[in-house]
Amino acid sequence: MTPTTISSGRSGPDTPNPFRRSGLRPPATWSRHLRHLSYSSFRHAQGSQAAQVHFVQSYLRLVLEYGTPGTLPPLERILDHARRLAVPAGHLAVDNALSRAQFLFWAHNIWDVARSLVEHDSALLPDRELLEARAADVGAQPGMSSFSEPELAELAGAFEVYRTRYATTSAAAQVIDELFVPQLLEVELGFQGIGARYPRRPRIDGGDAHESRLLGHCRTAHTRYTQAKTSVTDLVYRQVCRSLDQLRGCPSPTNAVVARYDLLIRLYNQRHPGSSVPLLHIPADTFTRHPTDPARPEGQSPSA
Repeated sequence: MTPTTISSGRSGPDTPNPFRRSGLRPPATWSRHLRHLSYSSFRHAQGSQAAQVHFVQSYLRLVLEYGTPGTLPPLERILDHARRLAVPAGHLAVDNALSRAQFLFWAHNIWDVARSLVEHDSALLPDRELLEARAADVGAQPGMSSFSEPELAELAGAFEVYRTRYATTSAAAQVIDELFVPQLLEVELGFQGIGARYPRRPRIDGGDAHESRLLGHCRTAHTRYTQAKTSVTDLVYRQVCRSLDQLRGCPSPTNAVVARYDLLIRLYNQRHPGSSVPLLHIPADTFTRHPTDPARPEGQSPSA
């Protein structure tokens, strides 16, 4: 079976979608995937740089598993794209210097993750010393919350997991199950009234301050999957749904991740009494593939 390429989502806040499926469109390249992540990874991190690491690792491991043409672009091309990015409309006000520093900082980090996976060398991932030097190079200033001691410590710790424990050949599903899902649950719990920094989402658009982005992303993935518009991000959240299905079926009442998910559902329903839900994901067995979806068949490996 020839490896299948997957389309990405938007490459940025102000550009038309260049990844829409079409028989005349070429498949997404490494450059498009990395430019896409330099913006979208923040959305899926929900303010947690550790979650951002796990999302980027999950996404790029799927890119490798499904096959992507070409080679990694020069780092400078990704940095040029990051320099043009800005926070979306309706976002909490962010100083322009901080926004620019964050986009550039993460463009470096994302490129490092891609290079480490392509070259099968986890030593290419940044350690604490490099992260501090990189923050200074992109213009981080004292007082910028994203580059504080606690933030950099958590970020370095997330990268260290991949430098020491998760081989560059580990499957995306393993990373999602064991790292992204637990971190995602903690992030979501933080916005249900127990967060030390933001016990509710710092929204300025009048939207739901206790919205579950987890549920929203799972619903989007489910819809796009059935419409044959599957993106790599949708595949990440389909695996999130599989993982949460498995957790719900876990026979051990002492499983800490199960307990956190149950707590999340309970807190969400307390804040949404008129629209209580039994789950904050979509059961994985309801992801019905559209007959024209070119994604790989269930049970087949990318190289089968």
